[in-house]
Amino acid sequence: MRHHLLALAVATTACSAYADPTLTLSTSTTSRDWPLTSGEVTINLSKQTYQLAISGIDSGCKDVFADKFRFSKPLPLKCNSDTELEMKIRFSGDYTFSYDALNQTIRVVRQAKVSENSTFTRPLPQVQCLQNSGKTIDIGVGDTFADGEVVREIFSGKTYRVKNGAVKLTPPVSSGGLVAFESTTMTEHPFTYQNANIYFVMVDRFNNGDSSNDQSYGRQKDGKQEIGTFHGGDLKGVISKLDYIQSLGTDVIWLSPIVEQVHGFVGGGDKGSFPFYAYHGYWTRDFTKIDENFGKDEDLQNLVQEAHKRGIRVFLDAVVNHAGYATLADLQFDNLPVVSNQIKNWIPDENQNWHSVHQHINYQSEHWLDWWGKDWVRAGLPNYQKPGSSDTTLNLAGLPDFITESDKAVTPPKWLLNNPGTRVEHRDNYTVADYLIEWQTDWVKRFGIDGFRVDTVKHVEGDVWLSLKAQASQALNHWREKQAQSGQDFWMMGEVWGHSAYRSPYTDQGFDALINFDLQKKMDKAAVCLSTMDETYQTIRILLLQIQVIRP
Repeated sequence: MRHHLLALAVATTACSAYADPTLTLSTSTTSRDWPLTSGEVTINLSKQTYQLAISGIDSGCKDVFADKFRFSKPLPLKCNSDTELEMKIRFSGDYTFSYDALNQTIRVVRQAKVSENSTFTRPLPQVQCLQNSGKTIDIGVGDTFADGEVVREIFSGKTYRVKNGAVKLTPPVSSGGLVAFESTTMTEHPFTYQNANIYFVMVDRFNNGDSSNDQSYGRQKDGKQEIGTFHGGDLKGVISKLDYIQSLGTDVIWLSPIVEQVHGFVGGGDKGSFPFYAYHGYWTRDFTKIDENFGKDEDLQNLVQEAHKRGIRVFLDAVVNHAGYATLADLQFDNLPVVSNQIKNWIPDENQNWHSVHQHINYQSEHWLDWWGKDWVRAGLPNYQKPGSSDTTLNLAGLPDFITESDKAVTPPKWLLNNPGTRVEHRDNYTVADYLIEWQTDWVKRFGIDGFRVDTVKHVEGDVWLSLKAQASQALNHWREKQAQSGQDFWMMGEVWGHSAYRSPYTDQGFDALINFDLQKKMDKAAVCLSTMDETYQTIRILLLQIQVIRP
């Protein structure tokens, strides 16, 4: 591994950058951006809760800003940080977002007209680039390189000697402000997750290594665009591409969830225009077994072994906040008497859409208590706890929300205990969180999983994450002892939507890293002017220094 450092050389004239504000709407599974270039955009929205964010406002704001969303009212916006508000859409339809640049406000009004702007686009922002002044500058390299060491600037090929913790140079006009140094000597350095190259694999969409499992549990193709159906990717497909993944300089493979997903579909889109299956892995049915579409235990064991041989670690995606939907196929498979009659391979007729499947399910039946049960999840079902409005009690995208804060002992539902191939067992005095943590850490104990990417972090209590980290770390240590292996501590990175590069309280809840979603918005400007990334790189540099001080 080469010792290297990437930096932006800010030898520029004082010419500030600017861009139009960006509107971002997010749910638990999707996020879309609309630039407010014209000051107004109309979007078709379905009935659910969105996170609304307005970013890219650098000046002109007043001291007061909106702390609660209201329709048809001008909402004052923040400067130099995102304005984030929860927006509940109770009636599907078109909504116009009007931005007032003079008063720095946003107003949202429901419209009767048909939207012409319902698709996601990301045009390049209007940015005025900084200009290279041609001056000689000093770039600090910290402790990356020692004083007196000779380093090479990668893009120009020139060499420089480090003096007083810095390199003096004149950035080439063609560099765009980007400078990268590497050691002139090949030096091996121990692996650290802080500088890891992580390769994300959406398993179903990656590579099909075994076509015989493409339609497990009776899943069907739609014969059209196949937007929401399973495509056939599996663990064998990942294994066959390991040499390719290694050639990219990959240190870690992060797999989308591979546990058994709900067998059936829900209606896709506001109009139910396609069948939407759980190919993505975030609608879990059974947390203890591999979905048959993705493979078998031996496939995961082989993947971990082959990845480790290549020096690649393996992360699984851990979902603790919610389970999958109650689909028609699952309710029938589990013999829950809430379906009007037995229906196989249901498809809508010419007067229906894919939402019409609900007409075959009785949502008022008392037998819903035989599903997950009122002590396990919140759901809009008879005798269940109703969803709340806080981060930890709401139902993301209508998904059943696990009651992870409960200290009540529970028993897994009968259908889950009887699920073919399950590893779920009744435990005395186990709470909901106890079961979920055991189910997640069992993968570490059995296969030597190196870390988790944790889903929907802010929607689960911090003590649950601390317990997950502690038990997963212990499980990995035990696995390594049996295998006579050693390695880095168990690593946990979290998904907190909208998080940027700073040390937040989530760091004290067992997380070694948090995904920097804010970087995505900054990269829009960087596509036009790379020099706009200087502040971002400086922020990340300060964050890394803070982490080193707190956790040497």
